[in-house]
Amino acid sequence: MYINTLTISSKGQIVLPKKIRDMLKSNLISLEINEYNQILITPVQDIGGALSAYQKPTPLAFEEIRTQAWDDSVSVTKKKEEGFK
Repeated sequence: MYINTLTISSKGQIVLPKKIRDMLKSNLISLEINEYNQILITPVQDIGGALSAYQKPTPLAFEEIRTQAWDDSVSVTKKKEEGFK
């Protein structure tokens, strides 16, 4: 068990001590207030890669997809600008 008193800033923020962050082993947490007005802090496990099963197969690398999306966006913007002239 670990007990510590924290201060709430004027912006409503608190800083979790490093010892607590290390105990949680996550930088994403869930807060729950129970019927006794106690706050429960629960770590949310990393979901990175959990959606990889739904990934669409593509021969392109991420950088190529990003570049293609950027080029498409720029060409649409240019067409809109030309329409205003």
